[in-house]
Amino acid sequence: MSPGPATRIPRPTGRGLAAPLCVLLACNGGVEGLQRQISERLQQGLTSTDKKRPEEPDRLPPELVLNKLRLYVDCVGATRVPLYDAYRDGAAAFAGRTRALPAEIPPEALDECGKAEREGPLLKPPLPALEQAAAAYSDNSRLFAATIDAVREDMSHKASSIEEDGENSPIYNNFSDAYRGWDEARRALEEQIAVRQGRLDAAVLAEIEARAGAGLEWHTRNVIIQAKPYVRCIGDHDEFTAGVCEAFHTAFSAAYAEFRAAYESDPQAAAAVFWLPQFADSLAEYAAAADRLSQAIRDGKARSGEISAVVQEYNDAVHDGETVNFARLR
Repeated sequence: MSPGPATRIPRPTGRGLAAPLCVLLACNGGVEGLQRQISERLQQGLTSTDKKRPEEPDRLPPELVLNKLRLYVDCVGATRVPLYDAYRDGAAAFAGRTRALPAEIPPEALDECGKAEREGPLLKPPLPALEQAAAAYSDNSRLFAATIDAVREDMSHKASSIEEDGENSPIYNNFSDAYRGWDEARRALEEQIAVRQGRLDAAVLAEIEARAGAGLEWHTRNVIIQAKPYVRCIGDHDEFTAGVCEAFHTAFSAAYAEFRAAYESDPQAAAAVFWLPQFADSLAEYAAAADRLSQAIRDGKARSGEISAVVQEYNDAVHDGETVNFARLR
């Protein structure tokens, strides 16, 4: 999506952030307090009930397990773009390239991770390694959001240490350390998701093919599966290095062409599938954005923010894909 539409996230529910993160880290000992909390939680994870809750073998329907994974996917989807964009803006401010404040992290985005942390362990099957990675990511996201608030607060004053001292500002080390902690936690959580999701996606495709053949339903599921590797890859790179992701984009483009052929071959059947036209439109927007980004990277003309825009388009397509229901054609 172009930088206009935002990632879809529900209104805050349950616990929210304390008044703007304890008034810029004044509670619980500031950044150090949050860092201690994270260390304590990680230590608890090493000595918790994980051994008593082993991961169950693949005995449950893939859709049931994917429903649990969706909580964690939504957590990363809601937070990854705003946190990474805020990092880039903050880093540019410390380097003296901008005086613009990083955008505030929406509390409701962080609440998506709180929801996953609360509700995920209640759903089957037990996935302790994934649940622990999600808790670490949630904590590190809150910590990084707090340091971004500190950057915003400093830059809002006429005498800004960031503008005057750059990377010598007393805020810089907290900012850079919190970003590294968040990025490492993000990679760990995404790896936990990817390992399970890849296996489950293959099982769902096999079940659809056995029941209905490799037709419209199969291509609808497959095309969004094929989009994931490209989005994950560009999320780990910037506009200068994302060219290494091109093979993933090529694979998606082939899957997208097959989906469009299946979708357009029987318009009446496609229209009968609940929410499929909306998904097709959303997917077309993602494909166009990904094509533009891919071309810009090849031409050496990609700009900051274009990767985030593609990720946002992908998140919208995923949400629409989850709403599609083929029950009327079965």
